[in-house]
Amino acid sequence: MLDIACGTGLVSSELVARHARVTGIDASEPMLGAARRRVLEATFVHGDAEELPFPNDSFDAATSAQAYHWLDAERALRETMRVVRPGGMVAIWWKELLRGDAARLFREEAAREAGMEHAPRPMNVLGDFHAFDGSALVDQRLRVIPWAVDTTVGEFLGYERSRAWSIEDRGPRLDAYLEGLARMLGAPDTPLSLAYVHLLYLGRVSAGRS
Repeated sequence: MLDIACGTGLVSSELVARHARVTGIDASEPMLGAARRRVLEATFVHGDAEELPFPNDSFDAATSAQAYHWLDAERALRETMRVVRPGGMVAIWWKELLRGDAARLFREEAAREAGMEHAPRPMNVLGDFHAFDGSALVDQRLRVIPWAVDTTVGEFLGYERSRAWSIEDRGPRLDAYLEGLARMLGAPDTPLSLAYVHLLYLGRVSAGRS
């Protein structure tokens, strides 16, 4: 399996736990370093999703989580379909805090205070992922999956700091954003319940792909 824009290896680790042979690829060396430490059994490669350094039909399936809003979606999807064998599954997904979730509102306020245009978030996948609908993938499906997470303020802040946008954009605005968010959410050990929605796009590579 190929894990595209694998980041720190969160999805790769779950695939390995399910006995898959995994290759992860990412454009960020800091992310890949974290992935290699997390998932010793996987292979991690530095490269771009829009120009995958693999031959045609190299993989049985491909995944990409929380990443396509950083990519040229049409180019990345064409490359994904090129390296996945006919009949192989492509799974692309995002999770996003639901509108009205308290943590999402605090994120937006902290971003404004820090001088950011908006809190980092994925694309509006219900309306913006035209590359998927326009692709030659067959058996296309979209699953919308509610998901609740019970965590702590400290763990949530750690997640915010570790996200791709944070690693590539460290600086005064990031520190101010995290400090403001911490002030709004409370002490690190404060329980925090988060309401997410997952949008999971599934399709198979057809024999007549283009």
